Amino acid sequence: MKFDPYRILGISPGADIEEIRRAFREKARRFHPDLGGQKELFLALKRSYEILQARHAPARLEIFKGRPQGDHYVLSFLDVTAREVAVGAAVTVVIPDKPVPCPHCGGSGHNPAGPKRKCLFCEGEGMIEFSGPERRLRIVCPRCGGKGEILVDICPKCRGKGELSGEKELELSLPLGARPGDILYLPPGAGGEVAVFFELQVHPSGCLNFEGERLVSRALIPFWRFALREKISIETLEGPEDLDLPADFQPGQTLVLPRRGPWRADGSREDLYVKIDVFFPSDFSPKARNKLKELAEFLEKEEKDAPSGRDRN
Repeated sequence: MKFDPYRILGISPGADIEEIRRAFREKARRFHPDLGGQKELFLALKRSYEILQARHAPARLEIFKGRPQGDHYVLSFLDVTAREVAVGAAVTVVIPDKPVPCPHCGGSGHNPAGPKRKCLFCEGEGMIEFSGPERRLRIVCPRCGGKGEILVDICPKCRGKGELSGEKELELSLPLGARPGDILYLPPGAGGEVAVFFELQVHPSGCLNFEGERLVSRALIPFWRFALREKISIETLEGPEDLDLPADFQPGQTLVLPRRGPWRADGSREDLYVKIDVFFPSDFSPKARNKLKELAEFLEKEEKDAPSGRDRN
């Protein structure tokens, strides 16, 4: 008998991934060998679950080197975020599918709201008569469908074709190691009728964005927090994180968090680069301005009183 994973798990062929998981968990608890179940049945359950899980897993795009050749393919742009690219997330794409009848004209190719003229094939009768030696036969006019009139204008939606290009949504996993500008390849049969190529267009994800090949996290802080080297909050792939600024850190420098950046194809990680943008308010309240003046006068005096050659860093 042919191995049927649906029959073994006791579910219908149309079951979704959640039904498959639920059925496996229930039966695995009942038939686990450690609980007195049959080992052969448990292994069959496990194999069935693995087969169906693989069928429902998102197809994974491949990084394509070079440019598509020939003309039997579709080239599109895929808008994704820096975070999605960095972690190889699953994204939803729209790919070409089989043509569908035009809903505007019902597949006729003619504009249903346009002008009509008399059908010349049946002379407007809607029926065609054939005379034989013994009897006459009347049939519905194949040209106008028995209406006696024909639409003149072509359908504006399908341009007279009677059908529209079909589309369908597909969940795909971005390949680890993909970077902005890469061409991703979805082979025929993986979800559509033809090969589909996607050029990655990567957009910022909060404070995370790619600058060339590097993933950069930018933090905007006011100048007084920078001057005091206070703890700052940055965005990482794992979420918000507090970071201590080094005492000698200066504007324009970049902090590097080793192995905290995007994943590579081999499963290792690149570094995450942190850039600090210092914010200077364009205006201050009178009270704040007075405090700043006091601070400036104090620092200038301290600078003058400092011993010659003192380290000012």
